[in-house]
Amino acid sequence: MSLQYSTNGERFDFPRFAGLPPVRYVLASSPRCGSNMLARALWHTGVAGFAEDYLADTHVLDYFERWGFDADDPDGLPVGYVRALMRVRTSPNGVFGMKVHAGHLAGLEVDLHELLARPYYIHIRRRDRLRQAISYTLAEQTGVWIVDGTFLPTGRVRSTPRYSRAEIRRHLCMLDHDEATWAGYFDRHGVTPHVVVYEDLVADYEDGIRDCLGFLGVEAPGRIPAPGIARQADELTEQWVERFRSNANSPLPEGC
Repeated sequence: MSLQYSTNGERFDFPRFAGLPPVRYVLASSPRCGSNMLARALWHTGVAGFAEDYLADTHVLDYFERWGFDADDPDGLPVGYVRALMRVRTSPNGVFGMKVHAGHLAGLEVDLHELLARPYYIHIRRRDRLRQAISYTLAEQTGVWIVDGTFLPTGRVRSTPRYSRAEIRRHLCMLDHDEATWAGYFDRHGVTPHVVVYEDLVADYEDGIRDCLGFLGVEAPGRIPAPGIARQADELTEQWVERFRSNANSPLPEGC
């Protein structure tokens, strides 16, 4: 069996869990907001499930490769898929998590809030939207989305990044749209999420993870492990930040 992500394989499953996990949560995110860091950090505690991008096409295909599903019942696929995930991705203390980008909501044919039976929400955001948009642009250009040499091979750079103010601006608009999508979603469902700001998490990592676990009603372990992935911001990021800011008055195509 060939999986795109080894972490979707059986050796990363928890012992099988029967029934609906008593604690279910969504890690509500947008691209390049630090959600991989937070998801991995929570996973490594051993008490917060494994909140991966289970709605992303690459992950869906991996699990279809593992299990297969009845294509003759398309309406039942989302429920069957999530229930199958809950059986193997729920930590022994009964916690199941799922990382969801705002863009995944549009392609989901059922209501996520009902699909997960009214879960908790941890909303990770990034205060510095410009650096987030630059990170988004770099990841799209290079094809490197996560630097993890432990469980996943370190991604090869697909192409050399090229500065484009229009692309950065386009990603800023996309991130604004994602933020508005989550705000509308929380409002419709009467949800008050636990908000994690990426910059604050980096500055006070252990307390940030403990706060998330406390929000879920889960007892934190004595030691909070490192997330196991590397930050990708570098000198090039800072160069692009300065270049974008120095040309703030340059004309851009209208709209997003």
